[in-house]
Amino acid sequence: MSSPNQDVNFATASEIRAIVGALDDSLIAAILALGATREEILEAQAWFTSDDYLHRELHHSLRGRAALVFDILEAALPELDRP
Repeated sequence: MSSPNQDVNFATASEIRAIVGALDDSLIAAILALGATREEILEAQAWFTSDDYLHRELHHSLRGRAALVFDILEAALPELDRP
């Protein structure tokens, strides 16, 4: 019998770096600790790099681990904050 998390492919440190770029090891560890999947990190990164900040806030909200990854990126990289 398989556990619910057995089929989930959590992102590795290399995959996180490939998606979001060079981050401090502590930020990679924080994202790893969330147990986010590659897809969740891709979604968070897409939101983070989007230039349509207001539109995404009004029409769609991130949820779950993708939202937590986004929060880590936003807190860690304030120079890229959107208006």
